[in-house]
This record gives sequence, C-alpha cells and structure tokens, in this order.
Amino acid sequence: MNEKGGIFYGWWILVAGFLIMTFLYAPIANLVSLFTKPVTEELGFGRAEFTMYYTVMATTAMIIAPIAGRLMKKMDIRVYMTIFTLLGAGAYIGFSFATELIHFLLFAVPMGMALTGAGMIPVSVLITNWFNAKRGLSLGIALSGTGFGSMILSPLVTWIITVHGWRTAYLAIGILILVVLVPLIIFVVKLSPADKGLLPLGKEETSNGAPQKELVGVTQKEAFKSVSFWALCTGILVGGIVVNSMIINLVPYLTDIGTPTQQAALLLSLASAMVIVAKLLVGRLYDKLGLIKTLTFIVASDIICFLFLLKGNLLIPGILYTVFSALGSTAVTVTPAYLTGALFGEKEYSSKYGTVALFTSLGAAVAPIAAGLIYNINHSYGLLIKVLIALAVVEFVLFFIAIKSKPKFDLNSDISQQDAL
Repeated sequence: MNEKGGIFYGWWILVAGFLIMTFLYAPIANLVSLFTKPVTEELGFGRAEFTMYYTVMATTAMIIAPIAGRLMKKMDIRVYMTIFTLLGAGAYIGFSFATELIHFLLFAVPMGMALTGAGMIPVSVLITNWFNAKRGLSLGIALSGTGFGSMILSPLVTWIITVHGWRTAYLAIGILILVVLVPLIIFVVKLSPADKGLLPLGKEETSNGAPQKELVGVTQKEAFKSVSFWALCTGILVGGIVVNSMIINLVPYLTDIGTPTQQAALLLSLASAMVIVAKLLVGRLYDKLGLIKTLTFIVASDIICFLFLLKGNLLIPGILYTVFSALGSTAVTVTPAYLTGALFGEKEYSSKYGTVALFTSLGAAVAPIAAGLIYNINHSYGLLIKVLIALAVVEFVLFFIAIKSKPKFDLNSDISQQDAL
C-alpha cells in the first residue's frame, strides 16, 4: 500500500538512515586514525594508549546493543534515537576539551552508546521494517553512508586539524551531529509503515485491507537455542577483528612501509569511497545470488585485499587494496543485518539483531588489543596481515555453518520475492 500519487515514505526513511550513518557512525568508526598522531604528539601519551578509547567505545557498544534492541520496542523511536544521538554529539564535544588520557576513555562510553543506539541497530531495524522487497539493496544504500561520510569528512577533518587543530575538529563533528541529525530524527523517522498507515515495500493488502500475513520467523528465545545463531554471531566476531584491525592501523602501517603521508591519506579517502559502491553491490548480490555465493565473494575479497596491502606503498596495489577491503568490510555491515532477517525471520527482529550487533561491537573492541599484541611480537604489521588472512577463512566457515543449520520456518515467499527482483 502506498500513498496514492506520492512517494513511498520508506524512501525518506532510507535517506534518514543514510545520513545517520554518514554523520554519526562514520566519524566514530572510521576517522580514528586521523586524530592519532596530532592528539598523542600534543598530549604526550602513546598511540596504543590513545587507541584504547576505541576499545572502550566498542565494548560499551557491545554492552548496549541487546539493551538498545529491546528499548526500541518500548520507547517512541524519535525520543529513543534523539537521546542516543545527543550522547554521540556530547562525546565529541567532550573530546575537544580533553587534556588527559582518562578524558578520552570516559567520553568513549557515551560515544559507544551512540554508535549502537543511534547508528547501526536502529538504521538496520528501520530498513527491515519498511522494506520487504529490495531489502538487501536498501540496506546497502543506507549503510553506505559510512563510506560516504568517511569520504567527505576525511579531507574536511584533515584540513581542520591542520589549520585549526584537533580540538576544533572534534568540536565541529559534535556540532554537525546536533545540527543535521537531531531535526532529521524528530521530523522524519517513523519506526514502521503502520505509523503512516502503510505497508512495507513489496507487501500487498488482501481484499479486506489486511496484510497478507503476520511477521514470520523464530523468536529470540528460539534463535538462542540454535547452532545457526551462535555460528553467525561468532563469524561476525571474527569478521569484526579482520575488518577493524586494519581500519585503525592503516595510516600508521602505510607510512611505516614508506608510503608518503599524502598518498596514505588519499588511500584512506579512496577506501571510504569504495565502501559506498561495495555496500550497494553486496546488498544487491544478496538479493540476486543468495547467501553462500555472496559470502564467498565477500570473504575472498577480504583475503585478496590483504595480499595487495603487503605492497600497499605502491600506488596500484594500494588502490586495489581499497577496492577489495571495501567489499570485505561488508561482512560486518550489510551482512549481520541481512543474515539476521534471512536466517531467523522478521519476528522479534530488533531483539535478535541487538544481540547480533553485540558481536559486531565485540569484534571492534577486541581488534585493537589483538592487533597490538600481534604487532608487538616483532614490531611489524606483516605477521598481523597473515593472521588476518587465516581468520578470514575461519569467518567463512562459521557463516557457512550458520546458513546450513538455520532454523526451519516459512520465509519462502519473502525470499523468493526478493530473488525475483
């Protein structure tokens, strides 16, 4: 059902999700390395100590994830998302006044709450609620905001740091979140099509005006009892380590192997641009090719990207790294949201995805620690890259187990409908 003669309101939800990922999620998750050198050089503590705030942030996001999934069902979505968005803006403003390491660690807590509570979970839930047809593509579009945000914000933030200092850059991000996202959430976001008297895209009414069927799938409790659910969660955890270990170490690694600083910054921006294309492509591939083929493509891309990264100081391998790393990164962005719905259905989706998102955050939290420990073995990133290649293989095996052992329920109509598009 659509508003006659008008645009389906779900497309506005999609735009809102894209902008939330652009201006909230992208700065938190993808711009860490831009601040590492200027902050540590001015305040006098080590890089490893500084990046511990990322672990605190990701650990907080992990703890909040299942809670956020349940809160979405109990609170007005606009109030819920506004609160978490304000926490994110406040964290960046707090960073701008930090003078000690403990300040970064403390403000990382509300930042982690915002990452999960206002970012990945609500955006994924909103897209799942509003789109039955074209769900994979819609998820890809919304979540590609992270790449778009990194692409446009990376040069801007770099310029602000260079000209005005890192404190001004942190403050600018906080103000940007407040000015752009809070009004958007208050005036645009609706949790479900029913709030507008509509049905999800791709779901039709029966002759008496009622939806064709109720939400299908297993409950959260039933999902918890399945091997499939925990294989999926573990696969996402491993994928989080694989993806995040190089995100937070990319610029230091490239400069260590002789890459000029400007070229390293260019590759970081290019990688962000490639993420946009990758999420759109992978979202579409899930709709067209199915789960196994798409996941094979994603994990193969992860492995290939690390092989190119070994020669990342050369321009062509560096560029190819950005292409394949963007494709591989969808293992922890598009994949968790899509597989949660595909394997366990729409019933109690926000609660189930809240738990799945916990493992996404756990992978991000563990990555700096694991990468640091491996790096310290011989003070080289070469061993780390080899370990990440091995973990990518483990990640695929776990996803394969999750798909093959998924609970049985009647989702055939929705899946076949998506595959036909």
